[in-house]
Amino acid sequence: MHRCIGADYMVTFHLNSLPKQNRIQMIGEFYDMIDSLKDRNEVRLFIKSLLTADEIANLMRRIEIAVLLEGGYNYRQINKILGTGSDKISRVQKALDQDDSGYKIIVKRLIENRKIRLKKIKKIKKDAAQSLPPMKALRNHPRARLLPDILDAVIEKLEDDKALEKEALLFTPSLAPFRNKK
Repeated sequence: MHRCIGADYMVTFHLNSLPKQNRIQMIGEFYDMIDSLKDRNEVRLFIKSLLTADEIANLMRRIEIAVLLEGGYNYRQINKILGTGSDKISRVQKALDQDDSGYKIIVKRLIENRKIRLKKIKKIKKDAAQSLPPMKALRNHPRARLLPDILDAVIEKLEDDKALEKEALLFTPSLAPFRNKK
């Protein structure tokens, strides 16, 4: 398929038009590029250059759908909460049903990392509250929440440490350090 842009033509690239070995190599190189990013700032810069704000929002919506599906919500409930069509919910469900679902990995890791951060923050707040006069301690406010409150009920359905898991999904400080496995 060609689209005319002025006097030039722009060819639409289709990965499946490549031989299988080339597709595997190209996808592998893409994974290697992402794996080579050293910290959260590099990830931010790369994603910001690669995707538009709307594309990032669409990816985050898929993750929200995955969290809700893993939390036991049905299509109708998710549609009501997010206003998302059943086709998008179905695609996420199909990915979750696979043994190697990346959604399952990210949902699990998201909860685990937030629980760890919340425990640290609670300890810091507790220590600060004990060392500050009561009025100053009351003025401390939680940092901005990044995940929408729609995920509130999901955590209650998860296994252990329910109160902390609930808080973990609703709270992620934007300044939290990115931890690469390297």
